[in-house]
Amino acid sequence: MTMRKIHSCLFLFLFLLCLIFVPASLPAKETGKEELSATEQFYQANECYRKENYAEAASHYLELVRQGYRDPFLFYNLGNALFKKGNLGQAILFYEKARLLLPRDDDIRKNLAYANSLTIDKIEVKSFWLIPLWEKITYFLTLNELTLICTGIYLVLMGLLILFLRKKEADARKRLFHLVVFFSVMLVLAGGIFFYRLYELKSDRSGIIISKSVEVKSGPEENLATLFSLHEGTTFSIHQQRRNWLQIMLKNGLIGWLQSKDIEKITF
Repeated sequence: MTMRKIHSCLFLFLFLLCLIFVPASLPAKETGKEELSATEQFYQANECYRKENYAEAASHYLELVRQGYRDPFLFYNLGNALFKKGNLGQAILFYEKARLLLPRDDDIRKNLAYANSLTIDKIEVKSFWLIPLWEKITYFLTLNELTLICTGIYLVLMGLLILFLRKKEADARKRLFHLVVFFSVMLVLAGGIFFYRLYELKSDRSGIIISKSVEVKSGPEENLATLFSLHEGTTFSIHQQRRNWLQIMLKNGLIGWLQSKDIEKITF
């Protein structure tokens, strides 16, 4: 493969990486007026929260979310307002959204853990030890940090490839070849983690119960047998959807069907 082809392939990978990342960012404000309005609304929401008017604060935060703002601190504040308001399920929903964007933030993690401790359904999970390790690795960095890392590895790799093609000495080419292989593997791993996180951010495969209590059926019909009940704040993965029914699976492997009106998807 020629240097031109190598460069074209790597550049295309980086371009697609950045292109796909753009929708995950906050929407651009087209005018100063719109930005000022959003700032004022956020300030009003904070003031309402400070005055313990949690319902109005949540209303202001939700309006910003409806306008398309995707910010971890907005989600975090909204989660706090909903929690104070007594909406445990919706509070956990927005804590989860904040965690996806800012995974290492202590306040987000602590509030999410506390809210989860108040849920009725205590689902015990015995998972293979590699799964928690994988979650720690994939959630350690933000999408912005992963993008910078992928860009940095790409630039280093390009420099090494140029040196490798220009060097004539066998020993130098051997060392450079090993470095090229190492950074290529690192780029694939970092890019894989990035796309995994981005898929999780954009997919609608995770959900949370927002109703106080819901019956999980054996199939997508109201008159079918009830397998078990779930309560507000319980999280699950979604397998398939039929009309207004979802087939879900809990972390302990239990599977059943419930209506979409009782849940919210953790998606953007």
